[in-house]
Amino acid sequence: MSETTATAPGKLMLLGEYAVLDGSPSVVIAVNRRARVRVRTGAEHNLVIAPEICDRYLPFSRDDEGKVHWGPMDEATRERLAMLTHLIERFAPDDAVEIETDTSAFFEEGIKLGFGSSAAVTVAVASALSGEALSLPELVELHRDMQDGRGSGFDIAASRIGGVCRYQFRPVPVAEPLQLPDGLLMRCVWTGSAASTTAFLRGLDAVGPRREAINDLMAVASQVIADLKDDPGSWVRAVEEYTVALQAFARATTLPIFAGGHSDILELASQHGVAYKPSGAGGGDIGVAVSADPAAMQSFLTALRQTDHRPVNARPDPEGLLLSP
Repeated sequence: MSETTATAPGKLMLLGEYAVLDGSPSVVIAVNRRARVRVRTGAEHNLVIAPEICDRYLPFSRDDEGKVHWGPMDEATRERLAMLTHLIERFAPDDAVEIETDTSAFFEEGIKLGFGSSAAVTVAVASALSGEALSLPELVELHRDMQDGRGSGFDIAASRIGGVCRYQFRPVPVAEPLQLPDGLLMRCVWTGSAASTTAFLRGLDAVGPRREAINDLMAVASQVIADLKDDPGSWVRAVEEYTVALQAFARATTLPIFAGGHSDILELASQHGVAYKPSGAGGGDIGVAVSADPAAMQSFLTALRQTDHRPVNARPDPEGLLLSP
């Protein structure tokens, strides 16, 4: 029996939400919340061990066409296994395989925080099963296939590449490394409510005035990212300007991007001279606060702890996918 292990980091979207879907540049950061995967080939049985999906071992079989068949389970568990099912059917060898996943770093007190665990698991499992570090375009295409063609792949870029990167989805997925400037203070904030990125993307598909709204957002994203310099002030201004554009986009499309606590946190951050925005689709989950002023950031964090929202420990992770042996 042979064994392969893989780990991949989660993500934090700093700039470019929604605009990235239509080709705008974005800035995404890998964070040190990592998915961990162990794959054993030549095992005695086909088996998945995924505590964050189900609290019991999950045996499966494969038919002559490689299709996965699970044993009796409730529909919710079967839906949560859809991604692993796709990856097994696509990459698993003919021999029996045991797959063990650990995404506990993406949870606190039983709550999923919104750091992109599905993308991290996709990168780690696909690479461990195939025995090689798959390319960014391959992984983005794979992840979009599992999301009915939706998504830009920015979370895949963070998990595959690591560090801070300027990511662009169209015409082909490309990630270029960036460096956060010295003196930039950045803290992740958990809003206290979960959100569904997939639901937001479906909602965007149904928006009538999408074209004009997305064009305006893309123009701002391209400009603020082009204006980033090696000083923290330019990054803070970029977050401030993109937040204003994202608010206008939310009004034009009626998408509740700043719901789920983000509006309240934004108001609190403004009172303390700190820039703040949702990270990703919005509607809850994670936001990001940035400042070049240590006193302002500390004042904001002190006030934040008196609310239902709270700072979350997550730092940039310079490493992307790690695969062994």
